Amino acid sequence: MNYQDFRIIVDRNNNIRASSEQGEVSSELRWEQNQINLTLQLIESGQTNHELFKALGSQLYQALFPDKINARFQATIAAAQANQESVRLRLIFESPELASLPWEFIYEEDTNIFLANNTETVLSRYIDVPLQQRDIKAVDLPLKVLLVISTPTDLATLDVVEEEKLIREALGKHIEAGEIELDVLQEATRQKIQQKLREKLYHIFHFIGHGVFDNNQGYIVLVDNAGKAKYMDDENFANFFLGNKNLGLVILNSCQGAVVASNQAMRGTAPNLVRRGIPAVVAMQYSIFDNTAKLFADEFYRTLALGYPVDAAIQTTRNAISMEVGLDKRDFATPVLYMRAKDGIILDIKKKFEEPIDEPVINHNLIESLEYPDGSVPLDSPFYLERDGIESVCYQTLKKPASLIRVKAPKLMGKTSLLRRIISEGIKENYQGVYLDFGSVNKEVITNLDKFLRWLCSKVALELELDNQVEIAWNPACLGSNDNCTAYFKKYILRPINSPLILVLDEVDRLFPYSEVLEDFFGMLRSWHEKGKTEEIWKQLRLVLAHSTEVYIPLDYHQSPFNAGLPVELKEFNQQQIEDLANKHGIDSQDCMLSELRKMVGGHPYLLRLGMYDVAVGKTNFQDLLQTATTEAGIYRNHLSYLLDILRAAPELVQALQQVVNSTAGVELDSVEMYKLHSLGLVVREKNHVTPRCQLYRDYFRRIS
Repeated sequence: MNYQDFRIIVDRNNNIRASSEQGEVSSELRWEQNQINLTLQLIESGQTNHELFKALGSQLYQALFPDKINARFQATIAAAQANQESVRLRLIFESPELASLPWEFIYEEDTNIFLANNTETVLSRYIDVPLQQRDIKAVDLPLKVLLVISTPTDLATLDVVEEEKLIREALGKHIEAGEIELDVLQEATRQKIQQKLREKLYHIFHFIGHGVFDNNQGYIVLVDNAGKAKYMDDENFANFFLGNKNLGLVILNSCQGAVVASNQAMRGTAPNLVRRGIPAVVAMQYSIFDNTAKLFADEFYRTLALGYPVDAAIQTTRNAISMEVGLDKRDFATPVLYMRAKDGIILDIKKKFEEPIDEPVINHNLIESLEYPDGSVPLDSPFYLERDGIESVCYQTLKKPASLIRVKAPKLMGKTSLLRRIISEGIKENYQGVYLDFGSVNKEVITNLDKFLRWLCSKVALELELDNQVEIAWNPACLGSNDNCTAYFKKYILRPINSPLILVLDEVDRLFPYSEVLEDFFGMLRSWHEKGKTEEIWKQLRLVLAHSTEVYIPLDYHQSPFNAGLPVELKEFNQQQIEDLANKHGIDSQDCMLSELRKMVGGHPYLLRLGMYDVAVGKTNFQDLLQTATTEAGIYRNHLSYLLDILRAAPELVQALQQVVNSTAGVELDSVEMYKLHSLGLVVREKNHVTPRCQLYRDYFRRIS
């Protein structure tokens, strides 16, 4: 089943924003607070009946879905139904008071449906924690479940034998079928829980016991070594799961496990677990009876083992409870799902009972002739594709005295491969060539102008096998750093080689954040270029600068090298180039799956080559490649993980990218954020707006955020 997303955010000022594939609309939440509170008091006092729940649900619906929001919601439902899809309704409340309401009762009068029971509209409380979601692991059945039953002797007694019996009865057929593997821990001390979690990598942690919410703090009740109650606050309870990358779900079958603070949004046991890294938590907002607990376990685990998203599994379970127990009891609205996985996938379940798929046959002869896409494309490689005459233009420009070439393209688009070819072409003309990658320079050097220019002179001399005279020639008492560097290049580099020098500086945007260096350095490069118009010795210098993004720092127009010379921008491969690349890999260029690969990764050179390589050598096929593209089992996992690590170190980029991948239209961003995302290759620009570069990035960063 596919889903259309409908996300509702209510801020602290009761402003509502609803976003879907149809766009975003805004309104204001207006709720009859006194009336809702009165209805809740009746429910809390035990007056439970169908009509009372309808009244509460209708009040909640009218508050959350005012006219414009409701119209957009109904349009989303209609569009989903037309495409035989469901709607994923994700609720985000920044107001503590609103977050504490039982939204699982929400009721639509026109259709006479409680939304939390409607399997065509899956409902969850969404915790929006930017890009800290752990990668989804591919999981073989059986699902490994740890059931922890806590029965302190000094609190109301739980029937341990009966509790375990209920769960085993509910899961019995799933255990026999090899879908579930159940371990039970009845002595719920801190030490024994930790020991169990160390002994085995569990997928699900299921707790049965007492829970308390007091003074705006959630507690889980464990036992001490004497069997008496030991209250553990939600912060410490979350520490059980730190670093556990296999756990996809925590189930809290305890009183008040789903309750949140009225003075701080998302403060409570269940939401705190999600904020601390658990992909999803199911908790109970009311006490749950034994027959309902058994039904919950049976339906929920069965649906989850079938590979359903967790929000679809909980929705199906609520529906089953309502049909079995009835709508005159609050049981159907008792399970609350908090999650951070946008698509609801918390475990990538691989069915062990599917028909076996033939393992791909690796063509070892072909492997020898193919090249794994790692780094720049070798000079003699048949897998280098020329870019619509760009190379020949660069080669011709190179022959002009004092020429300057500026190459711009995001990472992994082929800049370095082009730069290597420019140097190679110059060497054919008996030029000298030096390639320097600023991305590999130590920060200590690159943030100090004098150190950096000394490094530059020393490095160029080393590459040209010239004596290093920096310590002798440098005269800081009389000359500034730029003057010393310029004098050194003229006397100790250009004059001794007595031939044209191609100086290629790659990743020069590494300097952009360092104002103490960039203005003087780039001003010096521009001055060298200008000197070449009048001074014979400077005509020898051919400068080639490469960068991944626009120059977003202010530089004097007449002192910037980015306003001079030949600008070159590398684009994605076009259809003809993609077909040529496929032919070079022995892949039928008319294969319909090739067009599906292009839909997934666009014309991105690296992503295309990596996909074609693995298909060509038989490591995978197009169908499997596309199905697993955004998962830990996919061929792009290392590339995506690399990008994710960069983003996690820059929270402002995380938020910016979230806006982009969750929008169906172009998004206008802060200029620095836009340029940085573009330099990573994550977005494409059109005027002042950006969109995801390819579907792979949209799907992956949507899924993990």
